[in-house]
Amino acid sequence: MNKISISPEVRSHLDSHFRQNLPGSKFYSESPEDLLDEAMRLFSKTFREAKPDDDGRIRISLTFPREIGISNVVRVDKLTDEEKEQVEIIDRNGMMVRSVKTDRVIPTCECQIILSDDWHLITMFPGELAPPLPDSPDIHDEYWDNHVFIEPKK
Repeated sequence: MNKISISPEVRSHLDSHFRQNLPGSKFYSESPEDLLDEAMRLFSKTFREAKPDDDGRIRISLTFPREIGISNVVRVDKLTDEEKEQVEIIDRNGMMVRSVKTDRVIPTCECQIILSDDWHLITMFPGELAPPLPDSPDIHDEYWDNHVFIEPKK
């Protein structure tokens, strides 16, 4: 099985998923290596059989037998009525997205790992695989019409 390498740039990006004081989806693991080691041990066949897509990226979607983190994207139908009334459009890293502030956390067993065809980690995050955000909140997308970002209440 191939060894996964992590560049300093990717490691810096991953900080948002492993450091609890930054916004966004979070892994419970201490480091990307810890989680990747566990994933490769639990899902060795998945990694052995992984092949690049047409764009040269290897996408691996895993469901662990335990909660591995929290997701900051949730289906609208999982929101309380009060939360649904508080959905708003906010600027998130230059993209206008639907979001709701809540004290709840959404635990997840799902993990997405995206690699280059030569096994360099591109990104990994807890939660389900989501399509790219539309260029505008006015553009309808089946996934994003039914999902919102969760932001912690301050």
